[in-house]
Amino acid sequence: MTTQTLNCIEACQECAQDCEACLAAMLGKQSHNDCPKCCRECINICTLCAHAIMSESKFQSEYCRLCADICQWCAEQCGEHDHEHCQKCAESCRACVEACRAMVA
Repeated sequence: MTTQTLNCIEACQECAQDCEACLAAMLGKQSHNDCPKCCRECINICTLCAHAIMSESKFQSEYCRLCADICQWCAEQCGEHDHEHCQKCAESCRACVEACRAMVA
């Protein structure tokens, strides 16, 4: 696997972890936007995308495109909150966007 491929898998896995932490921290809290809903979608697509890349799926480019779009949405939503876990989540989402877009460039 190339360095770019490994970086994307790692970015997806880290993003899923940080979204899990954000989702757990937001349980029972009010949100004025789609956080924590976006975190759940992000966890799902990041996990799926990492698996697709590792298994050399024929559709890995499509997974990466969708993952980048969902992570971009989540970064915007969580980035609007001042909570440390939301900011960390948004940062991981932005890194995942970059890694996924690099895979399809």
